[in-house]
Amino acid sequence: MTLIHRSCPTCEASCGLILDVDESSKQILSIKGDPDDHRSKGYVCAKSQAFHYVYDDPERLRRPVKKVNGAWQEIEWEQALAEIAEKLSAIRNNHGKDAIAMYYGNPNGHNFSTMVYTQLFTQMLNTERFFSAGAVDQQPKNLSSELLYGNAWVFPIPDIQRSDFFVCMGGNPLVSQGSLMSAPNAEQQLSDIRERGGKVVVIDPRRTETADIADQHIFIKPGTDAYFLFAWANILFAENKIKLGRLTDIVDGLATVKALAEQFTPENTAAITGVSAAQLHTLAEDFANARAPVIYGRIGLCTQEFGTIASWLVDVINLLNGRLDEPGGAMFPQAATELPPPPTPVVNELGRDRFKTRVRNFPEYMGMMPASFMAEELAYDGDNKARALITVAGNPVLSVPNGEAIREAAEKLELIVALDFYINETTSLADYILPSTSQLEHSNYDFLFQTTAVRNFARYSPTVFEPEAGALHQYEIMTELVARINGMQAADLHAMMAEGLAGQIVSSARFAHLTAEQINSTCDAHSGPDKLLDMMLRAGPHGDQFTDGEGLNLNKVKAAEHGLDLGPLEPRLPDILQTKDKRLNIAPPLIIDDVSRLQKAAATANDGLRLIGRRHIRDMNSWLHNINQYVRGKNRCTLLVNPEDANRLGLKDGGNARVKGAGREATVEVSVSDSIMPGVVSLPHGFGHRYNDTGQSTAKEKLPGVSCNDLIDWTVLDEPSGTSVVNGAKIEVSAA
Repeated sequence: MTLIHRSCPTCEASCGLILDVDESSKQILSIKGDPDDHRSKGYVCAKSQAFHYVYDDPERLRRPVKKVNGAWQEIEWEQALAEIAEKLSAIRNNHGKDAIAMYYGNPNGHNFSTMVYTQLFTQMLNTERFFSAGAVDQQPKNLSSELLYGNAWVFPIPDIQRSDFFVCMGGNPLVSQGSLMSAPNAEQQLSDIRERGGKVVVIDPRRTETADIADQHIFIKPGTDAYFLFAWANILFAENKIKLGRLTDIVDGLATVKALAEQFTPENTAAITGVSAAQLHTLAEDFANARAPVIYGRIGLCTQEFGTIASWLVDVINLLNGRLDEPGGAMFPQAATELPPPPTPVVNELGRDRFKTRVRNFPEYMGMMPASFMAEELAYDGDNKARALITVAGNPVLSVPNGEAIREAAEKLELIVALDFYINETTSLADYILPSTSQLEHSNYDFLFQTTAVRNFARYSPTVFEPEAGALHQYEIMTELVARINGMQAADLHAMMAEGLAGQIVSSARFAHLTAEQINSTCDAHSGPDKLLDMMLRAGPHGDQFTDGEGLNLNKVKAAEHGLDLGPLEPRLPDILQTKDKRLNIAPPLIIDDVSRLQKAAATANDGLRLIGRRHIRDMNSWLHNINQYVRGKNRCTLLVNPEDANRLGLKDGGNARVKGAGREATVEVSVSDSIMPGVVSLPHGFGHRYNDTGQSTAKEKLPGVSCNDLIDWTVLDEPSGTSVVNGAKIEVSAA
C-alpha cells in the first residue's frame, strides 16, 4: 500500500487529499482529507471522491472509437489520428478555416497540461467559430476585468480571511467552495468571519445553503442586481462617502460614474429589485462602517441580461468604499507561475468585435462567438458554413441554451470529432471520440485556481496510476491533431512551446542576461508540460531565477507534498494594470453605452415568473451524473416553487408541473419551499439525460432530469459580452 498526496481536481477549492493506493491492482482504497495541507486542513467534500469514481467507471472510454454504420468500434490511435487529420485538412483546404467549429468545455480548466497547450491548439485551428462554456457563465467578469484592469484574467478576489463584513451576491460558496474565491471549507471560512465579530450577508433570490449560515439574507429579484448596485453607488455619492484611499491619484471617470448612479436611487429601484430603500441604506451604512468589508459577486451576476454592468459594479462598489486592493477587501492573487513583465509596459487593446457571427452579425468577445448562437451557426447554410465540429471536454447539448437545436444542427455536419472519455449527449453524435487519460493517470498543478485563491499557494499533484500502454494525455491528442492538420510533427510543436516560453522569459528585464538556450537547458530534466511548469516557477515571483539556489523550481514544489503556503494576498495596484499610463478608468465607454439599455429594461424587469438555476454539492455541471454514488437519494432535478406561487398555480409538493419556455416544454417534479422568493422558480443546471444514444446508463436511468437550458430564450444575451441569460429568464409554469 502507498500513500499519495495530491489536490482534488474537481472544483476550484483544490483541497489537499491523501490517497491510499494499491499500486499492484491499480485500486484506490481510500481518499481522505490531508490534515497537513495548509489550505484545507483535512477538509473534503463529497466531490473529493469523483476522480476515483470516474477512473473506475466501466463506461469511461479507454481507447479511440469510430462510428461505423451507426455502431461504435474501437480503433488504434494511429488510425484515428490519421483519418481525422486527413478529413479535417480536406475540409479546411477546400472550405476555409472557419468551416471547422469548436466547443471548449469547463473540465479543461482543471487540467494544467491541457490549459497550457490550449492556446497552441486554438491558434493553429484559427477558427472564428469558437464556442466555450465561458460564454455561458464567465465572460461578463472577464470583460469587466479587461475594461478596468486591461487584462481579462485579472480578478479581484475577496480576502475573506481578513474581512469582517462579507456581502455575497449571486454566489453559493458552501456548494461551489468559492468560485473566483478559491477557499477550501467555505463554511468554516465564513464562520471565521463571524467568530472575529464580523458579519456575512447573502443577497440572492433563493435562501441558499450559504444564506442559511449567514447573519442576514436579503431576497432580490433575479436579473436586477445592476439596479441594486447602482443604487448603492448612488448612496455613496449622495452622502459623500467616497473613499478611494491610496488609489485616488490613478482613478479616472469618477464624475461619470456619479452621473450614471444619479439615475438609480434606492427609492426608484426598490420595486424593481424587491429590496427596500431602508434595507439598502442600512446595508450601505453597515458596510461603510465596517473595518474590512468586501462585496463578492459571482455566476448569478454574470448570467443575467446586464451581467457585465453588474460584474463591473461589484468592483466599483469595492473601489468607492476604499476596499479594492486592500487587506480584507478585494485583492489580486499572485501566482507562483506568473511571468515577469516585458521591459516596456503592456497596454492591451480590448479583445472584442474583431469579427462577427455569420447569422446575427453579433460581435465576438475573447475570440469566441456567443455559445447561445452555436445552434444557428452550425445550421447556417450560406457561404463559409460550418462543416465540422471539434468538442474538447464539453457537452453543449446540455450546457448551452438551445441545446436541442445544437444537437439537430450537429447531426447534419460532415464530421464531428470529440476529445472526451464519455459518450454523452453531444459526443454521441461524433464520428470519432478520442479519450484522454483520467486525472489519476496524469500529474496536475493547480494552475488556474492559484490565480483565484484567497491566499497564495503552489501545489503539484503526482500521477497516481500509469496509464495503459499507448494511452494519450489530452494535451498530446490536441498537439497531434493540429500538427497533422498543419503538416508538422508533434515533437516540433512541443519544442516550439518550450522555445517560445523561454524566449518570452528572456525578453523581460529580469532575465535579459540569460539566453533562451540557457533557460531551456536548465529545465531539461523535465519534459512536456512539466518542463514548461519548471520554467514558469523558476521565472515567477518566488522562483530561483534559474540558479538552482534559493527560490522555487519544479523539484521543490514536487517535494512539498502538502503544498506550499506563499503568504497572504498583497496590494498590487497599479503595477498589474495593463491600461494606458497604468490608470484605472472606472467609466469605460462600453459600460456607459449599455446603461441606456438597463434603463429601458426597468419597465419590464419583473414581468411574469423568472427562472434561476441552482447547484448541489454532488453536482458539477453535467460531469458527475454517471456516478452511482452521486445520483442516489432524492431527485435533485426539481422545480423549486414558493408556496404563494404553488397555491396560485395549483402545484403540489411532490407533484408535477409543466414548464414552458423558448417554444419548448418539460414536465418536472415540484418542490414547494419558502427558500425561494415569490415570482421565481428554480431548476438545476446540467441535467436532461434523455437521449437513447448516449453511453451513460446511470445518468439516463437514475437521474435523467430535464435540461433547463432547453427552456431558456437563447436570443437574449448580456450584449457587451455575448453571455447567455440563464438567470432571470422568463418562464411559464402550470400544473401537469
